[in-house]
Amino acid sequence: MTKVFQSFLLLCFTTAALAQNPTSILQKAEAKLSGADLAAEVSIRTVRPRWERTMEAKIWNQGLDKTMILVTGPAREKGTVFLRNGDDVWHFVPGIKKIVALPAAMVQSWMGTDFTNDALINAGSLVEDYNPTLLGIVSVNGTKCFKIALAPKADAAVVWGQVITFISVDQFLQLRTEFYDEDDYLITTLEATEIKSFSGTNLPSKLRITPADDEGNFTEMTYKALNFNPTFAEGFFERSNMKRVE
Repeated sequence: MTKVFQSFLLLCFTTAALAQNPTSILQKAEAKLSGADLAAEVSIRTVRPRWERTMEAKIWNQGLDKTMILVTGPAREKGTVFLRNGDDVWHFVPGIKKIVALPAAMVQSWMGTDFTNDALINAGSLVEDYNPTLLGIVSVNGTKCFKIALAPKADAAVVWGQVITFISVDQFLQLRTEFYDEDDYLITTLEATEIKSFSGTNLPSKLRITPADDEGNFTEMTYKALNFNPTFAEGFFERSNMKRVE
C-alpha cells in the first residue's frame, strides 16, 4: 500500500469520524455504563507519598437516580453506607448507628480518597448537564479518541467550569476525562485503562483519578465483578434498607 493511499484512507476515516454528532458520541459512551442497572464489587486504592490504603466496596445503580454504596472493608470502615434516591442523599455511620442527610452539592473527598462524593454518588449525565463541542481526533495511549469539550448548561447543578473528555472511536469508551474550574484551571484527571469483558461488554476495569496539584497522589478503583442484570427487591434503594444491605 502506497503512502499516498494510506494518507487518503486516513483522511477519509478522519473526515467520517469528525462528521459524527458530539451529543450522539456522548450518549453512546454513557450507555456503556452510566445510568445502567448494575451491581459491582470494587477495590479502591488511595496512594499518598508516604502511605497507601485499600478499601473494598459494593456498588448498586438503578438508572441515573439511584445509587447505593456499601463499604465492606477494612474493618474500621466496614458497614458504612451511602445512598442516593432522586434528590435525597444519605450516609449511614455504623459507629454511631445513625443515618445523616448529605447536601446536594458534595465536592468534598469521599472517604479520604481522590474521588468526590459528587462523582461517586451524584454523578449525573454529561449529555444532560453539558453542551458538547467536538474538537477533533487525538491519540490517547495509542487509541484514537474523539476529543470533546463540555461547557455546563445554564441550569445545570454542576461543580465544573469545563470538562474535556476523550472517547475511543472504535468502542465509544471514555478513556480520559479532565475536569477544570471556572477559570479553566485543571483540577483533576480521570483515566480509564485495562479493558476487560464484563457480561459480554468491553469496559475499562480500572479508573485512576489524579489531582493536578498534589504530586504523588492518586486513587485507583478496580472493578472485580460487574453484573448488568441485577434484581433489586422492592425498597432496596430506600433509607430503611441502609442498615440491612450486605
